[in-house]
Amino acid sequence: MILSNLKKNLEILLSVDDEAAQGDSSVTTATAAAALLLEAAHADSRLDDDELRQIEVSLIKHLRVDPDDIRQTMHDAQRQLDHSTCLHEMTKLVNQNWTVADKVRLIESMWKVVLSDQHIDSHEQHLMRKIKGLLHIPQSEYIAAKLRARNAIGES
Repeated sequence: MILSNLKKNLEILLSVDDEAAQGDSSVTTATAAAALLLEAAHADSRLDDDELRQIEVSLIKHLRVDPDDIRQTMHDAQRQLDHSTCLHEMTKLVNQNWTVADKVRLIESMWKVVLSDQHIDSHEQHLMRKIKGLLHIPQSEYIAAKLRARNAIGES
């Protein structure tokens, strides 16, 4: 009797965990990428208007987010960051759905956010290397993306 009740309670708990995990699957790849862009903006503990503008440009240009949906995407991305325990949750979704070229464009966009204030903080540097590893970006592509971002920011 006790074992039967225990088994029933465990089954109920496991089904609740499954439902919660399925709820997380509603996070889109665009939301996960936006969350990574926001994380880059927050890495130096300062979020400024230039960084936010750069994120918006990246969302529209590279992620094809409708300009009317930017606020909602940013809100969803921030909520995802607030509830996630690690960056792996977001990078896993990106890895499952994007090509290496897509991921390199994301890294380049992240570098543009980081470089928008013309300074690379040690926390930003650490975050970018961590994301490079989690997205399985080759070192040569990572450096090329950083240089392209630096050139693009310098031309603005």
